[in-house]
Amino acid sequence: MLASLGRDYEILAVDDGSTDRTAEKVSDLAAQHPRVRLLRHEKHRGIGAAIRTGLAGALNPILLYSACDQRYRPADLHSLLKDLNQVDLVSGYRICQSVPWWLRWLGRVYRLFIRVLFGVPLEPLPGWLGWRAHCHSWLVRAFFGVRIVDVGSEFKLFRRSIFARIPIQSDGPFIHAEILAKANFLGSLMTEAAVTYTPPSAGENAVSFRAQWAEAYRVFSKPDFGPAKVSGQAPSKNA
Repeated sequence: MLASLGRDYEILAVDDGSTDRTAEKVSDLAAQHPRVRLLRHEKHRGIGAAIRTGLAGALNPILLYSACDQRYRPADLHSLLKDLNQVDLVSGYRICQSVPWWLRWLGRVYRLFIRVLFGVPLEPLPGWLGWRAHCHSWLVRAFFGVRIVDVGSEFKLFRRSIFARIPIQSDGPFIHAEILAKANFLGSLMTEAAVTYTPPSAGENAVSFRAQWAEAYRVFSKPDFGPAKVSGQAPSKNA
């Protein structure tokens, strides 16, 4: 699929101290495909640390990060690339369940009210993320001004250049909101694109709400805007 894009590319797999033979499997794959590289943490450090390691090892000017499982579909990368022509950052909006009927009705009333009062057209939500995820996005919008709805999506596409002023401080899952909030503060253009998503089973990969906001306070009480140094070679001209 990546070969059909007509761009230079590489796949970096960050093994965050896993115990499920991930490193061994990726090593076997890398031996067959030179565009695949394995980066390792000796012990578990968190998704934020994994993204930081991947960013430091990346070579090309456009970056995508995603969870290394079957929850997301690689084919959705086409939609994100199309939108990246106009912006600096595209976040995938996870589509896994429809919006409850009563929220759709309230949404119509709200959009009509805003259209009549301010003349601003609003798009309906493409899908329902659940109360926990939507509450998280509302809090991130209230405190950090981020208008992306699906803040916690693990399927995001970036221009590498924005990370020159966005050193990643989070080690845990608040990394997704940290990048969006800092990019928003620095005036980066961003949008969302719908992506197909298969949710994990109940309780799998559950994240403590308190832990996320403890990290949010730690990061944004002393925010770091660089300039950050990203290691690696010069970007490829045809990437």
